[in-house]
Amino acid sequence: MSRLLLLFMLFLSKIIFSQNLIINEVMSSNTKTIFDEFGNASDWIELYNTSSEQINLQNYFLSDDTLDLQKWQFSDVIIAPNSYLIVFASNEDTLITNPHTNFRISASGEIIILSDTSGIILDSIFVPASIQDISYGRITDGASEWLFQIPSPGLANTGEEIINYSDSVTVNFSGGFYSSNITLELSAGESDIFYTLDGNDPDSLSTKYTEPISINSTTVLKAISYKTNYLESPILYQTYFINETTALPVISIITNPNNLFDADSGIYINYEEDWEKPAHIEFYDDNKNLGFSENIGINIYGGYTRRFAQKSLAVKFKAKYGKDRLDYDLFPGFRLKSFKSFILRNSGNDFDQTHIRDAFMQTLIKDLDIEYLEYRPAVTYINGEYWGIYNIREKINEHYISDRHNVDPNNIDLMDGYSAYNDDVNDPDGEFGLWVGNLNAIHGDTVNYKQLIDYLNTEDLTTDEAYKYLDNMIDLDNCLLYYAAHVYFNSQDWPANNSKYWREKTPEGKWRWIIYDLDFGFNLYEWNNEGNSEDHVNYLFSGDPSQRPWSKPVESTFIPRKIVENPKIKNLFVNKVADLLNTKFKTARVLDFMNIIKDHIANDISRHRNRFTIGGDYNSHISRMVSFAQNRPANLRNHVRNFFNSGIDGNITINSSSGGTIKINSIYLNESDLPWSGTYFAGVPVEIKAIANEGYKFDGWSGAVDSENPSISLNVSRTTELTASFSIDSSKVGDIVINEINYNSSLEFDTGDWTEIYNRTENSIDLTNWYFSDEDDQHKYYFPNGTIIEPNEYLVLVENDSAFTNRFPEVKNYIGEIGFGFNGAGELLRIFNDVNQIIDSVTYDDNFPWPTEPDGNGATLELSDFNSDNSIAENWKTSEGNGTPGKINSGLVSIDDKENMDIPNSYQLFQNYPNPFNPSTTIKFAVPKQSKVAIKIFDVLGNEIKTLHEGIKQTGTHLINFNAGNLSSGVYFYKLQYGNSQLIKKLILLK
Repeated sequence: MSRLLLLFMLFLSKIIFSQNLIINEVMSSNTKTIFDEFGNASDWIELYNTSSEQINLQNYFLSDDTLDLQKWQFSDVIIAPNSYLIVFASNEDTLITNPHTNFRISASGEIIILSDTSGIILDSIFVPASIQDISYGRITDGASEWLFQIPSPGLANTGEEIINYSDSVTVNFSGGFYSSNITLELSAGESDIFYTLDGNDPDSLSTKYTEPISINSTTVLKAISYKTNYLESPILYQTYFINETTALPVISIITNPNNLFDADSGIYINYEEDWEKPAHIEFYDDNKNLGFSENIGINIYGGYTRRFAQKSLAVKFKAKYGKDRLDYDLFPGFRLKSFKSFILRNSGNDFDQTHIRDAFMQTLIKDLDIEYLEYRPAVTYINGEYWGIYNIREKINEHYISDRHNVDPNNIDLMDGYSAYNDDVNDPDGEFGLWVGNLNAIHGDTVNYKQLIDYLNTEDLTTDEAYKYLDNMIDLDNCLLYYAAHVYFNSQDWPANNSKYWREKTPEGKWRWIIYDLDFGFNLYEWNNEGNSEDHVNYLFSGDPSQRPWSKPVESTFIPRKIVENPKIKNLFVNKVADLLNTKFKTARVLDFMNIIKDHIANDISRHRNRFTIGGDYNSHISRMVSFAQNRPANLRNHVRNFFNSGIDGNITINSSSGGTIKINSIYLNESDLPWSGTYFAGVPVEIKAIANEGYKFDGWSGAVDSENPSISLNVSRTTELTASFSIDSSKVGDIVINEINYNSSLEFDTGDWTEIYNRTENSIDLTNWYFSDEDDQHKYYFPNGTIIEPNEYLVLVENDSAFTNRFPEVKNYIGEIGFGFNGAGELLRIFNDVNQIIDSVTYDDNFPWPTEPDGNGATLELSDFNSDNSIAENWKTSEGNGTPGKINSGLVSIDDKENMDIPNSYQLFQNYPNPFNPSTTIKFAVPKQSKVAIKIFDVLGNEIKTLHEGIKQTGTHLINFNAGNLSSGVYFYKLQYGNSQLIKKLILLK
């Protein structure tokens, strides 16, 4: 349709249209005026039926495109006589409560067209560039004149013209901490200012600002401005802390008091309701600097603990309040810096005791391969009133999983509760028996989980095939760690409660468990001071309903009971308990962590307890935890021994020569950890493996076992000693290679003799006490102390310093003079390490099959591929020009060059291969344009382990190698950083 014809039709439609159905009001920048049924502040269009008859809209269309009038069609929707219909322009194309179009409205201005099936334009309006939360509407319903006005969706148009927002309110003192009274002076241009000091939302009926405001105690200020024909300004939020001191960070929550304490609608009063209320949050860090100030949603969080005087709050970031994510370093040292939500937790059932139990227990295992919740205590104020210590924690949902594991939040199964079934009774579909339990799919579905339960219920679990199946369905290391931690903590509100687990919905996805809400553990409610009144191992694995009947439906322990029927899994669990007792749960370590966390809140805990009238002796509660830590190892070993018929305690001592790492079950012992001793169960084989470092080999075990096999299964006696022997492996050398040789310069370009060496690993190599030699054993050049050659870097060894630098002044990565030159007819060149072992050697020649051009003609010998065998003549070629000392060889076709043939259209980070790996893996990434990028490795705590690359990369797809020979097994993350963006994936080192 031509634009001339369209304009004619628009004009004609105004003449022939009966005016029964019209576009009456439009908002193209909605942030808070009205929310759709999804909770989103979508753009909206108001239609108005001016007639006395209802209209069915199924033959009507809306569009924002003059060339596609039928872009979106109404379904069977009725608009009543003299009534309004709100259509959300949300791009959702659905009908639930209101119709949703398949387009949005541009806030910078565009046309909206209403038409019928014949292509007749019934009404249209060009919506100008808009201001947030101001609508563009007819001055009265059905009138021809339009203007910006106070929005009235679904109601008669106000006709009150709005020009813009009133002037923003400013204040002479920013919110923060002050040691004495302050006086506030507010200003807002020509606008009138109204304010409150109690958290209530200010409006034109609030106190009008006419004179400075004196602040002499901790107070929240909310101020707004009004001006005729202008929309009210955004609310100014400030919190003033007067004579407040704490070493903890501080949170201020500001909200209308009715949102909390109204008898009918307040969430603090109606705490069993999951109502969400708007609020504002300010966060001040340890140094009392403002970290963030955002509008949020809050609701009461938790189960029974909602009844406590201090109630836990869920803090949510949503677009309808402002930002849909918090981008802030909420947990210093944690690798994640962006959050959809978090919890202000009252410490659960430990609220009236130590206030640290759950956080302390999770901190003990946070560096292991388990999903836990980060922790940071903060002093909190609500509307300026001191509200005690809250524990800032992560919130478990699909975003928690997605952020931690870099998976699609819409492609996971996240479960809550437990389930089993009685296969004596059939479901109507005949597939499963009668399901019992309280299983709830928080996200995704239960299909894969029920397949697992079905297998556990029907198959012989003692076989190797069963182990393989379970290992394919369950992340066994994570699962057994989860169970072992719970039995150590004696978690008495689990597994009947507080059970969440998840999997990625892929063929490789395995079930993993999330540990949280451990408040009932560590001697909270035990009747004896040692915390030994319950045998938690028997409780978890026996299936005996008489064990803690108040908290144990039999089906809640179905999975742990069934999987330990497999003897291999049973042994893995027993050894997992022993591993933890020998490391993370050693009493001295546990008490150190307890003291650190206790001392962190020590200066604030008395005020907190007084605020909520918490009785009892705080130190006595801490003493119960100390007693539990001191007695738990012996008690737990007895529980394991009694249930699994494990043998007596046996002590094993491991030692080793230099050159390797020792793995004992799930523990990795580096040289600095040795000699090492631990206690294990006699009769339960301990799996031990010697892992040689790069450049070393394992020679054998001595002591309790004489074997050259690096992997052994050891039955521990009362006293067992074992030593691993490693030595340098001459067959594994070659990390440093001779890469380029200049042995006979031309007369026109005489640089003296030189050779270039290259580090082809991903590790820095110290060349101290190494030396370079030719075929004459008397010619030795020792590398200076502290000479380091970085990963994928070059170093040039020169015979004549001045001759070399005169011709290559730009080259800085060289050393010498080496004291001898090279034979023009060819000879042997060698590199030795600090134990006189040959690392690399080349015997070059000036005759075929060696390239002959480097013999006096100006070129050099250069290795065509630094990963090839440099002892083979065919792997060398003639350089371009006079060589490339200190940088990539002139004719080298790198992996990057080969991959760059395919130009990607976006930054991409691919899954490493292989994964899991040991010890090397390849990381692939794509760069759509020449740019500065970085590839970095992080551990599960967010600590940077290694930078693999940082600098410019050309357009294309690139490969980079990561060698983790010096790291322990576990989960790591690799990150592609570009500009202000990043991509992250997980890799698993399995030695």
